[in-house]
Amino acid sequence: MDLVAQIEEIFSPGGALAQSIGNYEHRPQQTQMAAQVYEALASGDALIIEAPTGTGKTLAYLVAAALSRKRIAISTGTKNLQEQLFSKDIPFAQEKLFPKLKAALLKGRGNFVCHTRLKRLLRQPYLAGLGSPETLKQTMEWYRWTLTAGDGDRAELADLPDNDPLWPEICSTPESCLGRKCPDKERCFVLKMRSRAAEVDLMVVNHHLLTSDLAVKESGFGGVIPRYEAVIVDEAHGLEDAATQNFGFHMSRFRISRLAREAASELALVRADPATLRETVNAIEENARRLFAMVEEKFPTRAALGNLDREILTARDILCAHLETLAVGMAHLPEPSDELMILAGRALGIKDELLVILGANEGSEFACWAEPRDRSLFLHASPVEVGDLLRARIYEKVDSVVFTSATLSSGGNCDYFASRMGLDREPHPQHAILGTPFDYASQTMLYIPKAVPEPTAPGFVQAIAPVLKEVLEKTGGRAFVLFTSYRNMEEVFTQLKGLLPYPLLVQGSRPKGRLLKEFRERVGSVLFATASFWEGVDVQGEALSCVIIDKLPFAPPDDPLVAARMDRLRLKGKDPFYAYQVPMAVLALKQGLGRLIRTRSDRGLLCIMDKRILTKPYGKVFRESLFNTRFCRDADEIDRFFSNRTED
Repeated sequence: MDLVAQIEEIFSPGGALAQSIGNYEHRPQQTQMAAQVYEALASGDALIIEAPTGTGKTLAYLVAAALSRKRIAISTGTKNLQEQLFSKDIPFAQEKLFPKLKAALLKGRGNFVCHTRLKRLLRQPYLAGLGSPETLKQTMEWYRWTLTAGDGDRAELADLPDNDPLWPEICSTPESCLGRKCPDKERCFVLKMRSRAAEVDLMVVNHHLLTSDLAVKESGFGGVIPRYEAVIVDEAHGLEDAATQNFGFHMSRFRISRLAREAASELALVRADPATLRETVNAIEENARRLFAMVEEKFPTRAALGNLDREILTARDILCAHLETLAVGMAHLPEPSDELMILAGRALGIKDELLVILGANEGSEFACWAEPRDRSLFLHASPVEVGDLLRARIYEKVDSVVFTSATLSSGGNCDYFASRMGLDREPHPQHAILGTPFDYASQTMLYIPKAVPEPTAPGFVQAIAPVLKEVLEKTGGRAFVLFTSYRNMEEVFTQLKGLLPYPLLVQGSRPKGRLLKEFRERVGSVLFATASFWEGVDVQGEALSCVIIDKLPFAPPDDPLVAARMDRLRLKGKDPFYAYQVPMAVLALKQGLGRLIRTRSDRGLLCIMDKRILTKPYGKVFRESLFNTRFCRDADEIDRFFSNRTED
C-alpha cells in the first residue's frame, strides 16, 4: 500500500481511527489535507493550505508528518496551542496510530535559569530592586531542587509573578550566553533541552521561538532548535507578526542600564584599575537618560520617528561613542574575561541598533517608531517586509514548508498571504482552500443593523450602544463584543454597565485566562474585548452564541509600521488599500466568525455594526469571506433564528 492510500485508510469510515474511536466522524477535508501535506513534505515543495475550523487539521498534518519520516519543526501561534499540541494531540496520535513517534516540546532561553547569571547576581553586594527577600529565598530553594530533579524551567516556579524583576536577571539570554566557553555548559538546562530534542521526529515550537531562533542564528549566536528538514506552520496567519518582532530591533533605557550595571559589576572584579572604563559606564547611563528624555519629549505618543532634530542625533552619536569606547576598552584589558568579551559585543550591538532606529531614512528597510508604554519609552525598528528574510532563513535551508490556518484566503485565493510571506515568486507554492465541514447557512446568521451611522460619523459610539443592548437582550447575553480600539470598548461598556441583566466582563479588569474561565462558567456572560480576543479563543456550545464587532477591522493607516508597508506597496505601483488593508481585515473578520462555530452543533449570530460592508465596493469581499452565512437587517430575525435552535 502506498502512503497516500494508507492516509485514506487511516481516515476512512472503517479505518484505523474509526476502529479505535467511538462515534468517529469521517471528514473528507481531513483526508484531503493529510494527503496534500504528505505530498508536499515528500516532494520538497511549499504548500499553503487553508483548513477551516472543524477540518481536523492538527491530526491531518500529524499523520502526514509521521509518515514522511522527516525531522520536522511544528510551529504554533501561541504557547497555549503549543502545549495542547504536545500534551494532547501528539499523545493521541501516538496511542492510536504511531507508537514509535517521538516528540519534544521546545521553549525559548528566557524560560530557563542560567547558572552563570545566577552566580553573577549573587556576587553583587546589593540586590535592591530585585523583588522581595522572600522571592529570592523561594527561587534559591527551587534552584537547588531543579539542579537534580527538574528542568530549570520557570514553569516549575508556579508562584513567581509574571512581572517579577528577579527572573530577567537570572534567565538565559542569547546575548549573555558564553557558549562553549561557559564553565556550566555541561549542566546547562538549555543545552539539555536541545540535546533531548535532537533525538526526536517532531519538535513542537511556537512562532515567537521559531523566528527568534532564526534571528539568533543569523547573528552568530547558537540557537536552541536543532536542525530540521521541514517546517509545518500552524496558525500561519500569525507568522508575519512574529517575524516582524524578532527580525527587528527594540531598544529601551532599561536595556542600556542593564548593560552598564553588568559591565560595572564585571569591571569591579578586574585586578587592573580600569578607572577610565568605570567613568565611561557612568557616562553611558547619563547620556542614555538624556537621549531618551529628548526623544520622549518630541514623541509623547506612539509615532514614526522620521527625520530627527540635530540635537537628538548629536545625543545619539555621543552615546554611541561611549558604547564603542567601553567595548574597545573592555576587549583590550589584560586577559579580559569571557564575560567582559560578551559585554563588549553587547555594547557594540546596542550602538549599531541605535544607529538604525534613530537613523533610518525614507526608503529604509525598517519602519522606526517611538512607543511610550508603562511609564517607559521603547524605540523600535521593524522590517517593512519579512518575505525575503524568511526566504533566506527558512525556505532556502529546509526541504519543504507547509503553512496552514483556518484563515489564509481573501477574495477566494491565498495571494495576499503568499505575498506577505515572500512566496509570490518562483518556485510558487501549491495553494489549497478546503471546504468547510459546517453548514453555515443554518448554523449562522449575519446581522447588520439599519439604525447606525458609518464608523467615521460623529456619535457612532453613542449610536451603537442601544443597538448592542437590543441584540444582547435577544441573545440572552452569551456574547463577545469585540472592538477595534480600547476607547470604543470603554465608552460602550460604560454606557451599558448596569442596563443589562447579564454578567458584564471587560478586558483589562483581570487576566485573560480568568476572564475566559468566568465567561464559560457564568451563564449569559458578555465579554467586552479588543484584538487579542479575535483569535486563539475556544468557547464551544451555547456559552458563546453571538459575536458583535463594532467596525470592520482595518489596520489604522497612521500606525508607523502599517504606514511604512503601505508606502512600500505604492512604490511598487499597487493600491495599498486593496492589496494590504482589505485582505488583512478580511482575515481578521474570519477569525471573529471562527469564535462562533467550533462544532457542527454550534449556532451563532455575527453582528457587524459597520454598514460599509453593504455600501462600499470592498464590502463584497468581506461578505464572500463568510461562507454562505445568511444575512438579515431586521432584528426580529434574531428571535426567529434562536427560536429555531429550540425547535431543533
